[in-house]
Amino acid sequence: MTWWLLSFARRGPARYLSHLDTSRALQRTFARAGVPLALSQGMRPKPRISLPLPLPVGAAGLEELAVVEVPDDVPGSAVTLRALRAAAPPGLEPLTIVMVGDQHPRPQAREVEYTCRIEADAGALRAAVERYASEASVVRERVSPKGRRSLDLKDYVAGVATDAVAGGTGLRFTIRHSTEGAARPQEFIDQIAEWAGVEPVMYGLERRHITWQGLPSGPGPGDGRSVST
Repeated sequence: MTWWLLSFARRGPARYLSHLDTSRALQRTFARAGVPLALSQGMRPKPRISLPLPLPVGAAGLEELAVVEVPDDVPGSAVTLRALRAAAPPGLEPLTIVMVGDQHPRPQAREVEYTCRIEADAGALRAAVERYASEASVVRERVSPKGRRSLDLKDYVAGVATDAVAGGTGLRFTIRHSTEGAARPQEFIDQIAEWAGVEPVMYGLERRHITWQGLPSGPGPGDGRSVST
């Protein structure tokens, strides 16, 4: 068997797919394109495809990653990539295939860049961003079925900036991931919106770039041959 790293975009109507539905949509794309997936062992074999970083429902992703295992005789060629693109549903676009051989890639996100739009006065939003930059600590409380946890946004969120965009003010920020986890985009937006005095609603959230760790070393995202069209 051979492992592939499939980069893809999720936007348009596909933004509203859940993490599980995105994985299923990719599985169906492979099936429609006639590209077989390897199956897991056991009583209920499942296709060997995984998405290492869930994308929030409603968010677009410009360079998402899927880790896929296929039989050795499946060509990771430009023809295969074109077949996957033709078979993909609206908004889901395979971008590149990188073949990494029989080594199972286990990528972990380290830095993730986001953009969104917030309906707020540009001056108020800039003031909130400047306050965030000046604060030594910005602690938020996370409540989940597992209990309560305090996290300092300053440990996770950096590179914050504003841009003038139609219909509001654009916000750019980078979330750092660590062994302790990561902040959620909404947690950061909640804090900025609170300081700006507006509703904590993100419009047009996009995940624009992901810096990965744990991929095979070499050119591109893996050590194998990269295919794009």
